[in-house]
Amino acid sequence: MKRLSVLFSLLTLFATIAAAEPAKAGYYLDQSVAAEYNPLGLQLGTKFYYRIPLIKSSNILWESTKIDIGLQNNFTPSYDYSGVFVSIEPIAIFNLVLKAQVAGFYKGLGFGFYSLSGYNAGFDDAALASLTPGNATGYLLSASPTLKAQFGPIAVLDTGNITYYNVDGGNGYFYDRTGNVVLGKGDSELSNDAYLMYQLTPEILAGLNDYLVYVPGSGYLSHRVDVVGVYSGTFGERTAPYAALLLGTYLTDRYLVNAIYVALQVGATLHL
Repeated sequence: MKRLSVLFSLLTLFATIAAAEPAKAGYYLDQSVAAEYNPLGLQLGTKFYYRIPLIKSSNILWESTKIDIGLQNNFTPSYDYSGVFVSIEPIAIFNLVLKAQVAGFYKGLGFGFYSLSGYNAGFDDAALASLTPGNATGYLLSASPTLKAQFGPIAVLDTGNITYYNVDGGNGYFYDRTGNVVLGKGDSELSNDAYLMYQLTPEILAGLNDYLVYVPGSGYLSHRVDVVGVYSGTFGERTAPYAALLLGTYLTDRYLVNAIYVALQVGATLHL
């Protein structure tokens, strides 16, 4: 296993559209594990937060409105991102997530931080094997607005994301495992996740995903399409298990055009 990446998850948004349940105040703990192939990836995700309902109304546009404020950690065998986040949903069709995280990259588990010579440097397995991995620290800031709508059993979601990285002093270039791209050590990465889903049952949705990653500094683009299945249920009054499976292929990518992509994530949200 030479490379690791991160599976982007919109499961909580699927759950909101599928259930449209009123927001409930209190502390929440969300724990998940995600794995993917092409690129190879494994991540443990943890969120601990407090939820504040915004508007008390039975109207579908307002009953889920809320603010979540808390801590988030994303751990892989290559790095750990840990910090704070706030998620604001002022109306059921819109959500904004803001994050600030400290980044730690480490080579102790056989992966590590790779400095590169420039945007055009190779980052496939052979190229990384010829380099010496190291340790590094830094931070990242991100903003992710989401538009969502439901028309009967059909749900539509579109999430844009901009992430700014400042790592290893901010000078030079590095291999970003999250987006599977080359970035400057002080650089931004854009992505967009669009979903068209059909609600088969109250707990199960299936549909299509269109995923793009773009690096403004280099003009690099990766484009993938997937079929998606999502389960979001309840266990008792305070536990909400979930799972998602993605299967797709790359239309545009430096190394993975026509390669099969597979991703799986399972987890649960507990209302403490």
